[in-house]
Amino acid sequence: MSEIREEFFNGYCKNYDMARTAIGEFCRDKECFFLDRIDCDYGNCPHGENCEMMKQVFAFLDSLNEK
Repeated sequence: MSEIREEFFNGYCKNYDMARTAIGEFCRDKECFFLDRIDCDYGNCPHGENCEMMKQVFAFLDSLNEK
């Protein structure tokens, strides 16, 4: 049985030049959680490498998988 978690992340979005909230969906397979989707342009965003919100997302993902 798989597990799905949704989390909210707040921060400044350089692409939209404004503060925003993004919702991330994390799924668990047999071994660990992974980011399934997020409602922003991550992946296609020209600022994806330096995105402060995505740093929060990946830190959260690391904390989920440490347990």
